[in-house]
Parts: sequence; C-alpha cells; structure tokens
Amino acid sequence: MKTSAELCETESGEGFPGPFETQSYEDLLQFPKIPASDIDTPSGQRAITEPLVDAIVVPTIRSAEHLYTAAKLAAYARCHLVAVYTGTPPAGLSAVLDRLRLSRVTVLTVSPGTQDRLLDLGASLPQSLVSPAALDISRKRNLGLLIGRACGWTRLLFLDDDICKLNVPKLCSAAALLDHYPVVGLQVKKFPDTSVVGHARRLTGRRQEPFVSGGSLLVNPQLVSGYFVPVYHEDWLCVINHVRKSEVAIGGSVAQLPYLPFSAVQRAEREEFGDILLSGLLWLVHARARTGAAGKARLMTDADYWQEATSPGFWKEVLAQRYVLLADITARLTGKDFDGPSPLPSLAAAKQRLDALEPADFATFTAEWLTSLAVWRDQRLAPARTVLPDKARAIEKAIAKLGLAHIVRSHEVSSYQAPAGGTGRMSGFAGRWNRWTGPDTRLRFGARNEP
Repeated sequence: MKTSAELCETESGEGFPGPFETQSYEDLLQFPKIPASDIDTPSGQRAITEPLVDAIVVPTIRSAEHLYTAAKLAAYARCHLVAVYTGTPPAGLSAVLDRLRLSRVTVLTVSPGTQDRLLDLGASLPQSLVSPAALDISRKRNLGLLIGRACGWTRLLFLDDDICKLNVPKLCSAAALLDHYPVVGLQVKKFPDTSVVGHARRLTGRRQEPFVSGGSLLVNPQLVSGYFVPVYHEDWLCVINHVRKSEVAIGGSVAQLPYLPFSAVQRAEREEFGDILLSGLLWLVHARARTGAAGKARLMTDADYWQEATSPGFWKEVLAQRYVLLADITARLTGKDFDGPSPLPSLAAAKQRLDALEPADFATFTAEWLTSLAVWRDQRLAPARTVLPDKARAIEKAIAKLGLAHIVRSHEVSSYQAPAGGTGRMSGFAGRWNRWTGPDTRLRFGARNEP
C-alpha cells in the first residue's frame, strides 16, 4: 500500500490537494437512486400499518419541547421513540408524548457519574482535552447501538432534536436503502453541519460540502462495525471503516436549526483535535480512492489500512497544513464586519489548542482506537433470536442483558407532567396532537405536515 506522500504524487507531478484543501468528500459516499415512496398520496392521508424503522433514538439534554419534532415524526411513522436524557427527564414530557401510545415510547436516563466498559469505551482513549458534551453524546449513541443490537433491530434512526425537514415519505425512502447499505445518511444542507473553523472558512467564500452526520443517521445495528468515541466528529469516526469500503449511502437531505457558531470560543477549542483527526483520516481514504488504491484497500484489515495513521510522521504534515489553514482564514477575515459574534476569537482559540498538539497525540490515539474497535466488536452481545413486538419491553430486557441497569433507567412518561397552567409552546401541544390524530389513530401526514 502506498504511503500518503506517494499518494500525493500524480502523473502530472502536481501535488494532490491536502486535507484542508479538499472541499468535498462526496466521492467517498454512495448516491444510489432513492426508492420512491408510495406513502405520500394526493389526499395526504394514509394509514401506516408497519413501522418505517424499528426505533428513532434521540439523545438530548434539552427541555421537553425540543422533543416535539421527533415525537411528531415517530407518530406519523408508527415507530418506537427512544428519548435518552442525562440524570433526570425534564418536566413536561407528557405534554409532548402522551398522544403517542405508551407502548411506542421509552424515556431513558443515563447516570452521569457511573461508567461502563462498553458504553464509555472511548473515554479511555488518550486525549488531553475531552469535551463533556462529546462524552455525553457518545455514550447515548453507543447505548442506542447496543440496545438495537441486543433487540435484533435492523433499522435504527439517530435523530438530534435540532433536525427538521424530515417527513414520513423521505424517511420511508431513505430507510429502504438499509436493505443494501449498513449506513444511510441524511445530509444536513439547509444550515451546514460543520465545525466552528468550517463556519469561519465559509465566511471567506470557500464552500465545504456536507458529509454525513450522526444527527440524522440511519444504521443497521447488526452490521455497523464502529462505535461513537467522545471526540468531535464522533459520527464520522464511527462509520469511517464503512466509508472506506463504499458502504455508506446518502438517502436525502434534512435541515438543522441554526445556531451562533462563534458565541462561545470554547467550542472551537474543544473541536480542534477531532476536526484535525477526522480531516486527516478522511483525506487518507480520499487519496487512495482518487489514485485507484481503494479496491485493494477494501480487503485490508483495519489495522493494516490505518497503519500509516499510527505514525507521527503522517500527522506532522497534517498539522503543518492546519496551521496554514487557520492563518489564511484569520488573515482573510481580519478587519471585516460581521452580523453577530466575530469568528476571530474562536479562530484564536483553535490556534491556541493547535499549538498544544503534537503529531504523537494523533498517532497514539489512532493506534488505541484500533485496539478499542476490536474490544467493541468482541464484546457485543449476540442479537435477540426473536424480535419482540413490544419494543418497550424488549428495551428493558436489553438493558438488563447488557448489564446496564445500574447506569440506565427507564421512566414512565406520565410521571413527568407539564407544569400546571403552562404557557407558550407547551400549552399548545395537546391541540396540535389532536389535529394530527383522529379517534381511530389514523395519522395525517404529507408535505404540508413536514416537521
């Protein structure tokens, strides 16, 4: 297998674009023809008798009202909704969830003070700075994978609570691709799902095309070989070995609610390690694909494929290019006026974090990540022989089977009533649910009802 230096050489002698010069990695993704959905009818009404996916898993730390869009989608799609919180569920959940059948809702909480060997496998990987948010989201998504595996599910949707523009016909078509691919992404295009540095780069006029996002990701838990590590771009790292084997498809697009990327400089600091790590790893896959080495690479073991990325020499060049990128973006944006917070303090925070990083940090992390992958695959329990129709009961049994009852707790939805005399969005939920559902629970949906 050629080294990265050899891969950079082309027949014309011109250098191959570096990790931070590549605007798109779409050639690493598969874009099959998306199956047409026969669900959306001219009248916009139809009863769904079978769930479109086994479950929608929403990892969240926010208030109950942020679950509204996912609950609405679960009701339309007749699938199970799993909301995963930290510590204690928020008040008001029943106002959002009570119109769903209780057998189709599971509210889980994960104890923040207790660790599990598998749930928190990536927490032991060497990082000098770990974001609490990354730790939280990674263990919740790992929980979703483990439960899906134990329950025998083959169609699972990870959905963040800030994703919108996902309706039933779109979900139906994308989920059908899981018959052929272990991972199907719904790309975030309306508001770009990118790092703080990526947002700053876009302000200079340079586009960065969307990739895949754990915020809207369909997976087959029986086939996914990776897990979510507490590092920025944990979703990319989870599926990167499927990416290199051309096993990740795109099934459509969604939107993400906008936020102010430069409002907290700590965000850029905490993202820097993961942004560099995954840019380097994806570039390596991209370079091999562009030079015709992809076919042979698909047959290699993970350890052999990523061997070069376990060498500090590989990361020395990647870090040098990162310095060039940050300097260039800073120079282009200095002196400009911005609507909202300036990106310059965030860029300075990213640069400060970059200064503290060494090539050996990335080489060691990659080597230990490969070791942890073997542990994850060896320790996953065999899937259930029989898929229980009562998913709430199946989830309880899976948690016990996984030995997670001391960390993960299931809650009754009716225990978390909305505060009396609620106002604003919460007080209007009941009326909206009545408009969605009829007395025989046949659901109304269509483009006009798109969350």
